[in-house]
Amino acid sequence: MIAYPDALRLVLDHVDMMPGETIPVDKALGRYLARPVKAPAHSPRFEQSAMDGYAVHGADVARARSDRPLVLKLADELPAGDPRPVTLKPGHTVKVFTGSRLPRGAAAVAMKEIVTRDAAGRAAIAGKVKAGDHIRRVGEEYRRGDVILPAGARVTPPVIGMLVMLGQTTAPVRRLPAVTVITMGNELVAPGTRLGPGQIPDANGPAVVAALKALGVAKIRHTRVKDTLAGLTRALKSGLKNSDLVITVGGASVGDYDYVHDARGNLGVGDLFTRVAIRPGKPNIFGLAPDKTPVFGLPGNPVSALVSFHQLVKPAVLKMMGAPKVEALVLPVTLPEAVRQHPGRLSWLRGMMELEEATLKATLATGQGSHMLSGLALADVLVEIPADTAETRAGDTLRAVKLDWCR
Repeated sequence: MIAYPDALRLVLDHVDMMPGETIPVDKALGRYLARPVKAPAHSPRFEQSAMDGYAVHGADVARARSDRPLVLKLADELPAGDPRPVTLKPGHTVKVFTGSRLPRGAAAVAMKEIVTRDAAGRAAIAGKVKAGDHIRRVGEEYRRGDVILPAGARVTPPVIGMLVMLGQTTAPVRRLPAVTVITMGNELVAPGTRLGPGQIPDANGPAVVAALKALGVAKIRHTRVKDTLAGLTRALKSGLKNSDLVITVGGASVGDYDYVHDARGNLGVGDLFTRVAIRPGKPNIFGLAPDKTPVFGLPGNPVSALVSFHQLVKPAVLKMMGAPKVEALVLPVTLPEAVRQHPGRLSWLRGMMELEEATLKATLATGQGSHMLSGLALADVLVEIPADTAETRAGDTLRAVKLDWCR
């Protein structure tokens, strides 16, 4: 049995990023950049006003005082986007707007709040103006050739805007993996099916498929099979042929009807671990097919399957998608109650977190059994009880993994 940090390390060491592809910018949301994006030009490309106001010539800046208005002749007006090459002379001013191209000779912009106009076309600046006031200099944000977006950056709405600002109509991103999900069990029936004696809905399939979709995976096949070695082997063989990643759910233990180990062996899958020292989720399997396709075998209890997905499969999927950081966010939380456990395995208790007087507190869900999906459905954290801890006290501060299904 392997410790969780070692299991996660093995997973990440044996999962590769997907190849890159180029797609339209408006299709790239949620993806990860496959290579850096550089600036093709300076930003700003030209000197511009940082606010609405009046451009002041360098010779007049020194004469502007707060106790005596500087009266200048209004020579022109330059709205944002006006391309005319205007030259500002001493004793004159040009009205400008936020983003306006500045006239040649402008050394500062006096904000409109300190300027009054008269009927004779003069502008009186009643305030001190310093050289450089309210001017955006060429290249002050970035310069041509600068790396603006590094490889691995997630494409968010601001990144979409940045790509467009850089003149990009396409984005270089990592390809999304194709994933096969196989659920198994004689007791499982399709959602919405009228239940017969001993039957239960296959919640694991839709839940794992939803977890993959939440990460951005689009090409997902879900197959449901009975507890037979032949059926599972066929489904697994098909998954390996058509997918970049295969996940089986159920049949990972050592029961009479648990055929995952045999099916994997039949297809030459080399296992890197078969049990993990976690609770829930001990019967977790990870290995590689002969062509290096990663193959996960998750336990069949719903909570065990989804917690295992979040803690082991999700980091692998994120790495395949090109994410530079795949570990979950860990926060310190205070538990208001004592907890007892059998030491030997790292426990993740499902809880609901809230901020109370600058302290994060977690209330444990009432259903903590690995089959009790209701507790996980409402949880937003997994509270960690270390493997060597038999008991915690009320008020103890513990680590909590933030449950974030969408990243």
